[in-house]
Amino acid sequence: MLLYISSPVFTGRTFVISCNASDSIARLKANILHILYEMGRGSHQFRLKFKNQYLKDSSSIQDYGITDSHVISMVPLSGKSFTANPLISSTSSLNDRVTEDTLQRMLVKEVNTLKTREKLCNKLQVCVWMLFALGVLSLVTTLWYTAFYKFAAATLALAVCPKYTRLSGFYLRMNERNDLRVLFVAIGAGALCLGSAGAIPALIQHDCVANTTLPWLHCSGPTYFSIPVYLVETVGYLSACIMAFVLWRNFAFQIGNYVEPVLVEIRDIKYIFTAARSSSVKEQRTAALDLANMAASSVDNKFSLVTAGGLQVLIDLALTEDEGVRGYAIEAISELLTVRSIQNEFLELGGISTLMFALHSSDNHIVKETLLAVCQLAEEGEEVMGTILAENGMDDLCKVVASGHVETVRLVAGLFLDVSFSDTLRGELLKHRKYVPYFERMVKCSDVTVQQLSLQTLEMMALSSSESVTVHTSLIPALVKNLSVSGDIDVRTISSKLLLYFCEASEQARKLLVDSGIILALTRVAGAPDNIVQNISAHILRTLVAHDRSLMEEEGSAGLARLIRSAAVDQEAWIICDQLLMRGNDDSDI
Repeated sequence: MLLYISSPVFTGRTFVISCNASDSIARLKANILHILYEMGRGSHQFRLKFKNQYLKDSSSIQDYGITDSHVISMVPLSGKSFTANPLISSTSSLNDRVTEDTLQRMLVKEVNTLKTREKLCNKLQVCVWMLFALGVLSLVTTLWYTAFYKFAAATLALAVCPKYTRLSGFYLRMNERNDLRVLFVAIGAGALCLGSAGAIPALIQHDCVANTTLPWLHCSGPTYFSIPVYLVETVGYLSACIMAFVLWRNFAFQIGNYVEPVLVEIRDIKYIFTAARSSSVKEQRTAALDLANMAASSVDNKFSLVTAGGLQVLIDLALTEDEGVRGYAIEAISELLTVRSIQNEFLELGGISTLMFALHSSDNHIVKETLLAVCQLAEEGEEVMGTILAENGMDDLCKVVASGHVETVRLVAGLFLDVSFSDTLRGELLKHRKYVPYFERMVKCSDVTVQQLSLQTLEMMALSSSESVTVHTSLIPALVKNLSVSGDIDVRTISSKLLLYFCEASEQARKLLVDSGIILALTRVAGAPDNIVQNISAHILRTLVAHDRSLMEEEGSAGLARLIRSAAVDQEAWIICDQLLMRGNDDSDI
């Protein structure tokens, strides 16, 4: 795929990079470095940014949802755009100069490797043309008929031999399976080399040996001419074979093979920790980024970081005021918490308080990473979620809901659903009325997943204790609206179930249901061939009529009953509505 790299430093110019989705960000940077090297800016320091998020060297392109033709911003490091030596996106004053020099050496090594490839391709082309010319001379040798297969071999070699320049890459469509191309040339040249070498003793045996003990003095004229031709051909074919084989090995190299390991190399932990404890925000930010890269690179690095006391360092960084430092620290913590054994140590250090503090950030990315870390911890069991809720975690999670960002609200809704499965924690969700508006917000959310998760949570609470839900009648308008307008069958079904709970709860709830347009909402969905919704609709209508018989005198209620009866796929729903219609004018109890 092709990616476009824009930079405020190189105005009016956009770099085009060809890469794979599985390539790392470090390899993408290596490709950019090669372009900058040709511009004389190989020492330009920068970081890559996509959708307001800085890209980590150890992550892959697809990790950030980057696809073909996306534009990535190249952000120069402050004050060092053209003065610092190599490109290391997380360099600080405490990093070893050796690391910087190593990157520069690796860049030059890659450039030299590509220069070698260009020279070998050109020399191989020249060699094949020379062998083509020698094929012409073969027409006047003793074995003149060999010229024809030599012509064919040289022509085929010229067709498949890749043409390459370091600046432009491979010519035309010669950019796939070039390793097989040159391997084919190497094998063919080797076979022809053996053939030409074998022709020399055959000529001597045939023309000279039978006549004298000094054959080279008494051979025929054509033989004297043929032997040097075949000798030169043998050397030429051997040279072509060697060059093609070396080129085959060279094609195994790709841009970034040497630079990428340096970019993702983990700097000495003690230097990172020193920078993390510095009073300089810039050094703290660099240290946090290094720790995030280290945590994301491998499981071994995760354990090395934790063993060296990195968890406490990250917790301290996550409590700083700088959003950049806090963001990288939370990213690192989220990566570390993917390992179960690290979670226990994090809890012992009081990391829950740190995560709850991070939820107050104005940066949505930090909040999202924090919630991912909380979700990792929530998998540990009820105790962890109990600790979160005990530290006013419910208030903090509700503030995230108030922010309105769909991705983070979805994570919170998932956490609430996890809590609803716990018999001991379920009651905390709607323990105070102040939490009810946030559930209303989730029920009304435009995201179907958020609606489903929040409705499932309310259903779990109602199954345990219907009163815990039905006392909050302010939820009724939102549920009626979901039932009426939602296109998702799960949302409609769960909303109707919850409305039935409200219908059976109190007179106030029933009155609010009628005022909220429950009859019209049921009319819109009851005609669909859904036996569950029809059954619930029939039960709601029967409960409402049982407490207010005058409802059946209204055209809307009677029409709903007739609709369900005519379209019923559920026998119980048909019976209920048939009884309601038959007793509509009866004063006896229903």
